[in-house]
Amino acid sequence: MKDEIFKQAIEDNYRLWNENKIDDLLALFDKMGPEGFTIEYVGQEPVEGKKAIADMWAQYGGKSPAKPQLVLVNGNEGAAYVLNYVQTDKGEMVLPSLETYKVEDGKLTIRYYHNIPE
Repeated sequence: MKDEIFKQAIEDNYRLWNENKIDDLLALFDKMGPEGFTIEYVGQEPVEGKKAIADMWAQYGGKSPAKPQLVLVNGNEGAAYVLNYVQTDKGEMVLPSLETYKVEDGKLTIRYYHNIPE
């Protein structure tokens, strides 16, 4: 996948999430990783991608926009610095994250580096 196409796909992932287009988001991940995808919260075991997205959507979908600040791509790997706006009982909280994307042998691996607030 060419760098500019891969970068656009990573950016589209956040746009689709923010537009509440979960089916389009899953279709995008299927296109990026036709042999499947996983999501790993660094420090935990990777989870099958569709299950991870369903769990994420149940908790944050439609109420926690993700705003990429910077997306970098080199070959089959990309990284994004993202500000996640999460509603809590104390109001809105901004949680920064580093998120990486790698496509290899038709599989997409997504890894999220972030701290969960206590």
